[in-house]
Order: sequence, then C-alpha cells, then structure tokens
Amino acid sequence: MDLHSSALAAHRFGLGAAPGEIRAIGADPRGWLEQQLVPEKELPAPIDALPSTGDDLWAFFGFLLDTGIRTRRARRKGEEPPDGEKGFAETFLPRYETALEARLRVATATTTPFREHLVHFWSNHFVVSSARPVTTALPPAFERDVVRPHVVGRFEDMLMASSKHPAMLLYLDNERSIGPNSRAGRNPSKRRLLPIDPPTGLNENLAREILELHSLGVDGGYTQDDVRSFAKVLTGWRIKVRPLFRGLYEGDELVRFDARAHEPGVHFVLGKAYPQKGMDQGEAVLQDLARHPSTARFVATKLTRHFVDDAPPEPMVERLARVFRDTDGDLGEVSRALVRSDEAWQPRTSKLRRPEELVIAGLRALPEVPWTGRQLHRVLREMGQRPYWPPSPAGYSDRADDWAGADGVWKRLAWAQAMGRRATRREEGLGDTTLALERAADVLGPLLGETTAAALGAETRPATTLALLLSSPEFQRR
Repeated sequence: MDLHSSALAAHRFGLGAAPGEIRAIGADPRGWLEQQLVPEKELPAPIDALPSTGDDLWAFFGFLLDTGIRTRRARRKGEEPPDGEKGFAETFLPRYETALEARLRVATATTTPFREHLVHFWSNHFVVSSARPVTTALPPAFERDVVRPHVVGRFEDMLMASSKHPAMLLYLDNERSIGPNSRAGRNPSKRRLLPIDPPTGLNENLAREILELHSLGVDGGYTQDDVRSFAKVLTGWRIKVRPLFRGLYEGDELVRFDARAHEPGVHFVLGKAYPQKGMDQGEAVLQDLARHPSTARFVATKLTRHFVDDAPPEPMVERLARVFRDTDGDLGEVSRALVRSDEAWQPRTSKLRRPEELVIAGLRALPEVPWTGRQLHRVLREMGQRPYWPPSPAGYSDRADDWAGADGVWKRLAWAQAMGRRATRREEGLGDTTLALERAADVLGPLLGETTAAALGAETRPATTLALLLSSPEFQRR
C-alpha cells in the first residue's frame, strides 16, 4: 500500500497523525493497525492514577449523606441549609476535569492510537453518563474497568461486565427495580440502603437499553414483552452496600444479588425459557444476546458507520457480522476484518470528525500547544461534546448531519484560530511560516489537496497557516 494509505491509517483508524507518524507507519498500514489489536499489558499511567469505582461511589454517596446531615442540623438550628448544588460542583467538577485530562493525555500521546480509538468507540456504545448526578463520578472508572480490558476481547465479556457494573446499575435505575411478585414487591419497606430515590416497582430501563443499544439494536427482533420479561430477570441486581461504605472493595465485589427483590419464576426472553436461579438467570440471557445474529449485525453496522461511512456499505457490514458470528464475538478479529476490508480504504474522507476527535487530532498534530483538563473541558462543552457526558444512553451521534450545523462549524473555526495562535505564541512553537507549512505537509501527507496547499502557501502568518490547516476539509474529516 502507498503513503496515502498510511495517512488514512493515521487519520481514519487512529486519532490523527502526530508529527512523523505517517512516515513511521511506512508501507504496511494494515500491519501497523493490526499489531495494535492486543490487550494492554498495563494501564496508561494517567488512567491508572484515577480513583477506583469504589472510591467514586464513596465520594458520591458520602457527599449525599454529609449534605443531608448538615441540612438537617441547619434546619434544627433555624440556619440557612448548605447550597447542595454549589457543593456538588465544587466536589465533583475537579474530579471530572482530572479524569478528562487523563483520557485526553493518553489519546494525544499514545503510540497505539487505533486501540485507543476503539476504547472511545466502545465507551460510546456502552454509555454511562455524567449528565445524571447519580453517576456523575463514575464514567471514567466504568471505561477503565469495563471497556479497556475487553476492547479486543470477547463481546460477551464486555456486555456482561457492563451490565453488572455498579455505574450501569445506577445509571439505568436497576438499583431501584423490584419484581412485582417478589417479597419486597409484596411487602415494601421504607428502609433505604442507599441515599437515592427509593425503589418504586419494576424498572425497565436497563433491560430496554441492553436490548436496544447494547446488543440486538432497535430493529433486532425483540418486543415490549421481551423488555418487561428481561427487566424481571434483572431484578435483584444490586450494589453491595456494606463493602461500599467500608470503601475497601472493587469490581464484582461491589455487586450482589438481592433475592428479596427478584421476580420469582421462569421468564421468557425472545421465545426462550430461562429457569435459572439468582444472577445465573440474567447471565444466561446476556450470553444468548451476545451470540444473537442481530447483535452481530448491529455491532458490524456501528463499527462500519463509525470508521468508514455514515451510510455503511452493505457487503462490509455482512462481512464483519459473519466474522463476529464465526468467532463467537471476538472483537479483535472483528477489528482485523474492519481494517482488511477494501471499503475501509476508500480515498474519499467522508467521516466528519466529532468535536472530541477533532481536538485530539489537533493536539496530536500540534504537540507544542500547552493545555489543561479545565481548558479542554470548556472548549469541548462549547463545541457540544463533553467526554463522559452524552445526553442519553444512546451516546453521541456518529453522523455528520448532527455536527455540521452553522453554530458547530463556527465553533470549529474559532477553535482552529485559537490553536494556531497558541502554537506560534511561545518561543519553542511554530512561529515561522516555513515551519508551519512543513507541519501541515507532515501531518496530512498525501491527504493534503491542491486547493488547501495553495491556500496554505499563500499565507504569510504562521498562526493563520496553522488555523487553515486545522479548519481544512482534509483535517476536519477522516
């Protein structure tokens, strides 16, 4: 393959070319991508330094308990209660910005950008969002515990880990779900083990989103009866309270089965009976969902849409779905099939970078630009894509039409101009037109078109040269 394919490897499959990366990829871009499809030997240092799931849960529930205690004391004394909203922001916004910085530090510095790109893809598939206060601190730990260990492993393992993680149980309200005919459903108790809204009956959120968004897809063949039956299967999946408040436990040890809240009996999902007891019943459903043909097609479609085209080529979708089925959901093999597909190497760069992808690509292209998590939080919030903060369980859209509005385009141009100024401001920056032109040619390589090259060559101000680079069609798209 030629140098053009090396540039596509860096921009379409990776996270944007760093200086010298296109040349380093060389004549075997597919090999460069495939060699990244191995499990991480150790967590990247910025990710490893983040709080654990248990720490984040303790921080959130500890805040609620402390605020509740101080509010009751203030009311008894006739004093003004504490400002819970202000205290919440002061407690959790710095935690969020630290986690955001860790995510972006890894993305901008990684030497395995395709695997890191897959981490971001799957985190937008299995969504836990900071937009809900009850899970505001949890998405970074969820990404680390659920996505990273399984991104080139088996889909079933990631689906199972996602569905059982405390963050997902809280985000989709399964912590509050009670079987109508369970002991707790027949004899409701006012006692609340966690400082959140009390159980209110059967909650279908987790079951619905697993079927619609995580496995089969909205057209995957399930019915409302399947949603309700699966919701009953999942009743009793709870966070383990006592270990949580000792703050000593991790992973599966934070999850328990509450037989008192579980809807008893045999349940039917997609026409199959599940007579198992305890959590085994829900795990059996998840195992079957992971192997369902609709899941294979749904995953193949999403991968193809994300990496190749908003209108996924049908032959490529079927090819990836077949690999998914034949390998029992081996995501490493499915990702290999992705990069081995000729459709994935079309020269036309049709995918518009979403704001986070654009910012990461810009920081990889211009490593001279200094930044902090707080700065990028502000930038990405203004551009409409705060990492770990999608507005719904569906995640952020993957289609250009949802990002190409007039306001979005204007903010992209403003960001490009600010990046150009910052890259040339410092003494060690690119404060020379020749250096700026060389960087543009370096990070775009053969993707640099004649029109853009002419515009860059006609500019005499290095900051504007770099702004034109970042706002060019070749850079905005991948």
